[in-house]
Amino acid sequence: MSPRAARSAAEWTTFAVASLLVLTLLAVIALDAAQTDTPAAPVAKQSGPVEEVGGRFHVAVAVTNEGDETAEAVQVVASLQVDGDTIDADQTVDFLAGGDQVDLIFVFDDDPDDGELQVAVSGFTVP
Repeated sequence: MSPRAARSAAEWTTFAVASLLVLTLLAVIALDAAQTDTPAAPVAKQSGPVEEVGGRFHVAVAVTNEGDETAEAVQVVASLQVDGDTIDADQTVDFLAGGDQVDLIFVFDDDPDDGELQVAVSGFTVP
């Protein structure tokens, strides 16, 4: 058996780089496994002033998923109470990924500034 020649600098460099890549990949996998995802938590808030367009009143609403997981079929309701009458409207957001936001417009015949407007998420499904 002949004695083995010492490794060259190129071989040691290749080994060091490959080892560093494998260790980095293992660290990323370990960090991802250690993190826990928070459940979907969609919320709705009025996001701007009421605008009159063609004699009707537009209310901008931002729906944000404050959780990490996805929410589907997010039901958003707006309830406007003016002079003792309540007008309800609803919209559905099909898909809202964790941390994402979608903007909606609710349209009313009565001016929301003349009454009390409430906007909320009434329900959603978890895929």
